[in-house]
Amino acid sequence: MSEAAWKLETVNVPLELASYFPSFEAGDTIDRYIERLFDWNQQGDTWIHCQAVAEQAKQLAERYGANIELAVLAGWIHDISTVIPDEEKFALGERYELVTADAERQVPFLLHQRLSAWIAEHVFGYDNAELLHAIECHTTLREDLELLDKVLFVADKLSWADSDAAPYIAAMRSAVEQSLEQAIDVYIADMLAYPGKLAVVHPWLEAAQITLEMERYYHSLTALSKPIIWGPVTARFRPLRQLLPNQQALVSNVSIVPMVEDRFVMIQLTDGRWELPGGTLEPNELPLDGLRREVREEIGGELLDYQLFGYFACESSADTAYREHIPHPRFIRLAGFGQVRLDGKPLNPPDGEQIATVDVVTIEEAERRFRSTGRDDLADFYLMGHYAWRQSQPQSDA
Repeated sequence: MSEAAWKLETVNVPLELASYFPSFEAGDTIDRYIERLFDWNQQGDTWIHCQAVAEQAKQLAERYGANIELAVLAGWIHDISTVIPDEEKFALGERYELVTADAERQVPFLLHQRLSAWIAEHVFGYDNAELLHAIECHTTLREDLELLDKVLFVADKLSWADSDAAPYIAAMRSAVEQSLEQAIDVYIADMLAYPGKLAVVHPWLEAAQITLEMERYYHSLTALSKPIIWGPVTARFRPLRQLLPNQQALVSNVSIVPMVEDRFVMIQLTDGRWELPGGTLEPNELPLDGLRREVREEIGGELLDYQLFGYFACESSADTAYREHIPHPRFIRLAGFGQVRLDGKPLNPPDGEQIATVDVVTIEEAERRFRSTGRDDLADFYLMGHYAWRQSQPQSDA
């Protein structure tokens, strides 16, 4: 990575932040400017920490396949707003409409992750969604976890100046040799082990814990956790309950694990195959509208609700797109579960797959039918939907 890659053209410092930011000098690189900023605010130790995080993030990115340049950049920038006093963090958070949780009102320091991302975007001019997302959740993580989020989060914890004194750090260092997720599990388990250990528990951290539990279950599903071949398309499933903004434009297909209360709807084609309900969006069709249409055409029912639990990241080896209006060669197929009302018969349009049977069965029977016809991928997909549905149900206190 050359110094030219880090060169800043300018910084756009709003008046309310001017006292915390030194003057921009021609030829400044982002790391040199941040170093001067911390010196300006007499926080040289924080810059030492940020350099350590950047180096640790670089090593983790190399190991786990994240973008190395973004990992280093995130490490440098992630704590930049710690120069701002906590009471001012809260005032700025409200001004920039960043305060979304009571935890941030109770402990304004938690806002530093969101303020640092705001500064990266609005002061330094970075617009990479992956970078901003990682900085924004580097203290708490969040529900829609991505690889760079995990890299920065773990790098930050392993680079604390007093890290050797924290009892879970050694366990994190050992766990990260296996996976980022195992290292994060160590941290969350330690932080949530005893009430009051954290001053407040940010809802993003609780949501991240649920996401990680879902990822663990996903990795237990042998067929779904491997690349799946659908004709010229190679699909890789990702458990996630929310897409990033930059992923929305890639959505071209939508699928559903349909349910009637706690049972599962299956469709059988006229050739005897059990298939996955869903399909390709029409031009300018919104995903939910497309799913409503597919449910009516293939199941003969009405879609009542839909909850995302992941998506298939797809890449086609075909020369042209399956249909000219959809992204090519990379596109996204949404995956979710939802309740349906069966109030009719499949419409079976002539240009679609012909449905012979619609049946409502237990999850065990759905799995058996898919596996008996060699569709382990769809068996795992229904199991993933069943897991996500169970996680969405109110937890009993019993």
